Parts: sequence; C-alpha cells; structure tokens
Amino acid sequence: MLAYPPAMHLVEGDRGTVSAAQFTASGGYLMYLNATPKQSSETLGNWPEFRIEHLKKESAVKARLIAASRGVRFLGGTGTCVIDAYVTKIKSNHYTELACFVRGPTTSSVIIAAALTANWASASSVLMRAVAAYQVQ
Repeated sequence: MLAYPPAMHLVEGDRGTVSAAQFTASGGYLMYLNATPKQSSETLGNWPEFRIEHLKKESAVKARLIAASRGVRFLGGTGTCVIDAYVTKIKSNHYTELACFVRGPTTSSVIIAAALTANWASASSVLMRAVAAYQVQ
C-alpha cells in the first residue's frame, strides 16, 4: 500500500507497480514515489550494491551511494534502505532518492522516493513520511 502526499498524483507505471508524482512547470519529475514487487535477485543483504548497479544499468550515467541502513521497520515488514544520488541518461537530470527493499511475511517489494537533487532538502521530509507509511504484505 502506497501513501502519497496531496501534491502528488497517481501516474502510470510498469505493470504491477504503483507510482505517484509531482511535476515541475516544464513537465519533469519534481518528486516521485514508486512501489514495485521484487523483480530480480535483490535481497535485504545485497540491496545497497544491487540498487546502485541497477540504476547504472537502467537509467543513470552515474550513481553513488550516500548512506545505507539495515533492519528498518515497516508496517508489516523489515527493510534495507539506501539514500543515493544519480544523474539520468536522458536530459542529465540530477536526482536524490531513498530506496528501500522491504520483506514482509508473504512478499518482498521495493519502494522508491526520489526528488530533484536541488529540491531534496525541502522534499525529503515529505517523501520520507510516505516511505514510513508504506505497508507490505
């Protein structure tokens, strides 16, 4: 279950995912939330390395780990979380994100909360509250 602030709106995403976003005046992402079921070999143990490599393979020209935390409590589960920064392949946008791999009793999933790096200081508290409210099954 994904909770998102009123300034964000549901947006289309990949099948099986749920996403919400707030856009800039030019139509780019200002803030973005996404919940995705486990899709690959990510685990609580390998999440920090997995996330950085995944970003580099999929959408980033460069990505760096800022911080990682294990044993994070979620509603219905436990997670490993990272804060990272990356530059997108398209348009060279700079984003900072909180990305967590969360294991519940029956499923594992990923929740991503990202914002333009220039807006991270103001957006992070709203995004972190949304992540803290994430419920896994």
